Amino acid sequence: MSDTPKNPSNVPDLPKGYKPMSATVLKLEVPERDGFHRHWFRGTAGRLSQAQQAGYTFVEQKDVHVNNFDLGGDATDSGSTDLGSRVSVISGEDADPATGQPGRMYLMECPEHLYEYSHNILAERNESIASALRGGRLGTGSNGETQTDANNRYVKGTVPDLFNPNKSRRV
Repeated sequence: MSDTPKNPSNVPDLPKGYKPMSATVLKLEVPERDGFHRHWFRGTAGRLSQAQQAGYTFVEQKDVHVNNFDLGGDATDSGSTDLGSRVSVISGEDADPATGQPGRMYLMECPEHLYEYSHNILAERNESIASALRGGRLGTGSNGETQTDANNRYVKGTVPDLFNPNKSRRV
């Protein structure tokens, strides 16, 4: 042992990819890619087709490292369990009744501008519903309701402002 006191500001040499045991490790955590939005999709044919129509493409195994939770495998290997070149993991849900195989989750990405465009469409639709609720006009003109019906609707006082449009979480 050395008589020199240890300096707490000196960080020991750590191996590449070191994560302390106390650190939280998320199974589906993947690094971000500049200019793209990454998302895990349930591996049903309809859902994957819908994602592709929205501009998403499959992420290849050579492009990303997925956290490995394999019990007997090498921790430095990627955690993707896809037999092809796509990044996928077993979801543990939705076993196919015909084959008995568990469902899969596929990692896909789309350009950031397409992602923002689709979220703006959703935000506009949600705001139109919220403004109808705030104004007490929900249902006006739909399902055969006449203007007389809408005028005779009882609203006690003013409708409280429960639906504030949320601000974008992205900075």
